[in-house]
Amino acid sequence: MPSNLTIRVPADFELKRAVCSYGYFLLAPNLWLPDQQKLLRPLTLGGRIVGVGVTQPGGRGAPLRVACDTKLPRADQAAVRAALVRMLRPDEDLAAWNRLNPAARRRGFGRMFRSPTLFEDLVKTITGCNVTWRNTMSMNRHLTAKVGRGAFPTPAQLARLTPSRLKQSCRVGYRAARIINLARAFERGAVDPDWFESPARETAELREALLRLEGFGPYAAANMLQLLGHYDHLPIDTETYRHYCHVTGVERPKNDKLLDPLIHERYDPLAPYQFLAYWFEIWRDYERRYGDAWTWDPATTGANFTAAVLNK
Repeated sequence: MPSNLTIRVPADFELKRAVCSYGYFLLAPNLWLPDQQKLLRPLTLGGRIVGVGVTQPGGRGAPLRVACDTKLPRADQAAVRAALVRMLRPDEDLAAWNRLNPAARRRGFGRMFRSPTLFEDLVKTITGCNVTWRNTMSMNRHLTAKVGRGAFPTPAQLARLTPSRLKQSCRVGYRAARIINLARAFERGAVDPDWFESPARETAELREALLRLEGFGPYAAANMLQLLGHYDHLPIDTETYRHYCHVTGVERPKNDKLLDPLIHERYDPLAPYQFLAYWFEIWRDYERRYGDAWTWDPATTGANFTAAVLNK
């Protein structure tokens, strides 16, 4: 009989808001079913792929129900729980953030969806740089289907490939070498996930370590910082500039960089939660345009985040 697990959550936790809080919930191999308010996700455990479905039948504050597609030993059950806790962050204390932003508290906003592993978050960040959102979605679909065999590829699976093969099969372009070099660094122990995940890490040392990774500039490092629970850096990109001009009425200059001081002036008063403040604002703008995020279909609404659409 397949294993069924329970994960207890705090009173303010709501699955649909925790999942549909950041764009990664739209990227393969994650699959959110809006009509069922259910998250489907394949996880790699000890070399095999286990499919899990996560629901919250009792609503906000009720335990999560996790249905696995096979019977799991206790060690694998613990691994599934750990992966889902990392993804959904029910253990994150939002008290200080809620005091700082009552509107976000009323919306139940503050837990940013992420991947079950540091490695996947790093690769997803690479696939999100200097590219349209549709292409980011496409790259993650190809990585899942053609390398991960239905799950997100492991470092070992990617480390075996050549950049030319990965580029051809998954259409990741120049990112192929970066992804493979990252995978090989994980395989030889040059990147230690436990070090990056440790609560003892300060933002400054994490940022310095992230910037040493191939292909990680200020934007990618800042995005990884928020995925690691450090919200005091902003990942400023073209979408940030678009949004800032949209909400303030400031005319967009030819040189976007001129907006950086103004953007920091807007969000720095909310330190150390600058990213959460910014993302709450931009996510609410998306939801005003498209409806609540947990109603989005990945193939239609979820693929619409392009400058051409959002600038209308």
